[in-house]
Amino acid sequence: MSGAFAKDMLRMWARNWKRFASIAIITMLGVAVLTGIYAGCRDMFRGADRFLDSQRLYDIQIVSTLGLTDDDVAALKAVNGVERVQTERSAAATVIVNGSNESVTLTEIGTNGMNQPYLQEGRLPVKSGEVAVTKKFVRDSGLMIGDRLNVALGKVAASASSEKDKSDDATASGDAGNESSGDDSTPTFPTDLTITGIVLDPLDLQNPEGYSAGAFRSSATTDYTFFLPSDGVSGTVYTAISLEVEGASALDTFTDRYDDVVRAVRERIETTIQAKRQQARRQQLIDEANQRIADARAKADRQIAEAQAELDKQAASVESSIPQARWYVNTRSTAGTFSSLESDLNSIESIGRAFPVVFLLVAVLMSLTTMTRMVEEDRGLIGTYMGLGYGNALIASRYVLFALLACLIGGGLGDLIGFLGIPAFLLVVLEGMYVVPGVTLLYDWAYGSVGVLLFVVGVAVATIVACRGEVRHMPAELMRPKSPKSGSRVLLERIGPLWRRMKFLNKVTARNLFRFKGRLFMTVGGVAGCTALIVCGLAINDTVDALPVTQYQDVYRYDLMVVTDHDALSPVRSRLLENNAINDSTAPAAGALTLARVESGEITTIADSGGAGESETVQLITVPYADQLTNIADFRSSVDGTTIRTDLLDRAGRADAESSGVIVAQSAANALGIEAGDTVTLENGDAARETVRVYAVSRSVIGADVYMTSEYYREAFGGGAEGSGSTDESDSDGSGAGSASNSRDYTATEVNGVEMNAIFARFVGSDDDQIAYADRLAEEQDVLSVTSTADMRRRFSFDLMGAVVALIVALAGALALVVLFTLANTNVSERVREMATLKVLGFFDREVHTYVNREMLILTLMGIAVGLPLGRWIGGLLTAALNMPGLYFAVTVRWYSYAIAAAVTLAFALLVQLLTNPVLDRIDPVSSLKSVE
Repeated sequence: MSGAFAKDMLRMWARNWKRFASIAIITMLGVAVLTGIYAGCRDMFRGADRFLDSQRLYDIQIVSTLGLTDDDVAALKAVNGVERVQTERSAAATVIVNGSNESVTLTEIGTNGMNQPYLQEGRLPVKSGEVAVTKKFVRDSGLMIGDRLNVALGKVAASASSEKDKSDDATASGDAGNESSGDDSTPTFPTDLTITGIVLDPLDLQNPEGYSAGAFRSSATTDYTFFLPSDGVSGTVYTAISLEVEGASALDTFTDRYDDVVRAVRERIETTIQAKRQQARRQQLIDEANQRIADARAKADRQIAEAQAELDKQAASVESSIPQARWYVNTRSTAGTFSSLESDLNSIESIGRAFPVVFLLVAVLMSLTTMTRMVEEDRGLIGTYMGLGYGNALIASRYVLFALLACLIGGGLGDLIGFLGIPAFLLVVLEGMYVVPGVTLLYDWAYGSVGVLLFVVGVAVATIVACRGEVRHMPAELMRPKSPKSGSRVLLERIGPLWRRMKFLNKVTARNLFRFKGRLFMTVGGVAGCTALIVCGLAINDTVDALPVTQYQDVYRYDLMVVTDHDALSPVRSRLLENNAINDSTAPAAGALTLARVESGEITTIADSGGAGESETVQLITVPYADQLTNIADFRSSVDGTTIRTDLLDRAGRADAESSGVIVAQSAANALGIEAGDTVTLENGDAARETVRVYAVSRSVIGADVYMTSEYYREAFGGGAEGSGSTDESDSDGSGAGSASNSRDYTATEVNGVEMNAIFARFVGSDDDQIAYADRLAEEQDVLSVTSTADMRRRFSFDLMGAVVALIVALAGALALVVLFTLANTNVSERVREMATLKVLGFFDREVHTYVNREMLILTLMGIAVGLPLGRWIGGLLTAALNMPGLYFAVTVRWYSYAIAAAVTLAFALLVQLLTNPVLDRIDPVSSLKSVE
């Protein structure tokens, strides 16, 4: 390359700075979208992985229906792949918060350093009577570090009060080391506690001060976790045993490799020791029970026949009364909010992978347009260089290097925005949903380089194609002016009546539009791509906005869900009926407000290998009878929208067992890929797990609900003898559901051995009145929680998705502006002689503006017409790919979103016209029309 050639190349680059800037900006936007959303999610993933590893969250945890012993610990230590073992004890308790009974889990801080709570304020408890609580409890209770509180093991609530509110004699009435009474083998905890610190539970990363307060995954009951030291905790039976797997800590917990390593150890546990230890634990309890009976018999007076007979009766029933022990081998993926965090980030990351494809296509399209025009303008110079002996590759390098330099500069700026700006923006939103300490912004050299390389390759190929079309000609041909395109008739000319009525300039415009098909497709395609991106972003936003209305007005048929203790259900129901605003007319015949059992549970798919698959937390709703289901929700098939036959769920109404099962909400089933007829594992509130059949998947967009009848609940999980309120709906002659329905007691608080603990009610009045009544009801001491659908509809927000949508729309708008500006300048540059001719013919500047801008406006409108349905289609593909637990995205696009997308694109087109009109004014007819020979 000679010095003159290089100098001329640099001058050529300087003259075309607008084209350079357009390619660089388009590349910058594309790389920023490609890397930014990915980087924000990756930073949160890596931060969560580091945090969970630092707190040593378990890789595998074992729980059992009959507890775990030191023998189980020894057996687990011997399993190949188990690196460390930690025993843990916990107990259920209640505490009064703002006058209401709330459930709390007392958890022992492990002595081997696993599952450690993260200290946020104060210090961790070290001696009996000290406790660490979460920010959620501090926010709800108003207690602070140094305050004291009482808890009650089991269902009997005690008081919670601030230290400064307690009198000296009241303070003296308790003791920090006081322990509740109980069996020596059963875990017992101190009940009079002093708060020493505020901690973050590694199992619950939801931000209690952020969006989670009204989140779509909020459960029906309030749950707190208290952390206590081993000092003061007694009991030889463990609630859980946590395991660390060899080599797992060195792996990213969100990768398939980590899952494979942990799964191998879990399967080893399930196949080698689980059955043996389950049987051994049951036999141990049988032996202990028999020993207690033998001891009692030895002490009993042999002359008392009645006592002897009772002991004989107990001895005979020991083995049958003790159930088989069942182990549940859980992995980290089922721990607390782990799956929610992973699913949310994966869904947002999927958007980050999809949108850059459109940006890349538009970048290639614009580069091809820009570089083709740039090469055509230098046609004579290219011929001259070829005549002087310069090679085709060297000549083409003038333009390829120009495009590559623009791509590299734009890509570098895009990486800066993508790895710093966008992630910082996303993390602000993510931190409003999840608390993950220590998240930092990291640069991924591999991903960042690949992102730039994609655009470099795409633009380079487009430039090479543009150059190849010219350098294949002979030098003499290139040094002569390019022959104008031969005239041809357009389709409108063949429509005689229309063509004859068109004005001359309109005919010229029509010919210019359709004769230059390359410019037509480039402009329409570029505008369509940008419009589609804007529509797609707005479609996601509209879909999210439509969720609360769809769920809380169209799907749910109740207004209030009141959760209480089973023993308090009847008085609460009576108080509800005293309120004239409670509508009882929607309940089934002879029934009152719909009673049900509401509890938190978990649904797990069954993998092809037969083991556990993916899991999600669900809200399990059990109604006494099937005809009450329609009082709670509108059950329609998620496949075709037809009404689901819920009456078949009753034994008297179904023909065979295949008609029974549970109904899973679509918002829960979609994330796990569950369909009607599948078999899944369901866990109830008592941690019992059983295999159930999915009767149907019902239309739902928010929440993860699973519905069943009390009869099926008893069949699945078992149950005690039917209480006084239980009924038997089967009839001897099998006459059907009608006769059974006549004998049903809809006011019974226990049906088929299943204790009800919730009331679903309709409210007559405004939304404000409903919310106010729910707030008053929640303050009553025997009410655990009250859910108002009006309040949920108002408070529903998904700011993470909203932030991503705003980002996408902003970047798509910027892309549209750059594309329109590039197309307009290209259009003007290739028609300079035409514009000069118009000026010579006497056209005023404003008439020249109209002549040129009319074509661009028409092409823009055509691009908009193509882009609107294209955006709707792309939006549907993206929302279908967003598999998030608790949310189902049924794509919705409001009419004004289409209008906004069209208006924004048109506004950018008009803005570009204002920028290009001065360029038209500066065209000099004399210099533009002089011979190029």
